[in-house]
Amino acid sequence: MSNQQRASLGLSDEQEQIDLEQLTGAGYRTPPTPEQQQKFMAAGAASGFISRQPAVRRRKRSPYNAQFGGKCRAGMKELFQEVADRMDLYDTQTLEAAILALIEKEGFDDLKQQFKELVG
Repeated sequence: MSNQQRASLGLSDEQEQIDLEQLTGAGYRTPPTPEQQQKFMAAGAASGFISRQPAVRRRKRSPYNAQFGGKCRAGMKELFQEVADRMDLYDTQTLEAAILALIEKEGFDDLKQQFKELVG
């Protein structure tokens, strides 16, 4: 190490304490109105800044958000997927169709009502 002193930050004990709220602008600010937001976006675009937000939502949000997993016999997964392909459905839709068919076959009317409430 050398004997050189570090440059001073300009903060000494004699000086006032720094008010961090003053520096950060803490306090309540009202959010910009939609008109103000549009002006900000236009000014940013004129300066070369572009929004990172997607212009259009590309896909509809899927109602399938709960995960279900289970073990099956060898070849059963492929058979299930072949059924889905022949019905031109996704696996999730095929599973729901299979559950509904089983509920109807067994005559579980209370579960049929519950199924219809879930599927909509």
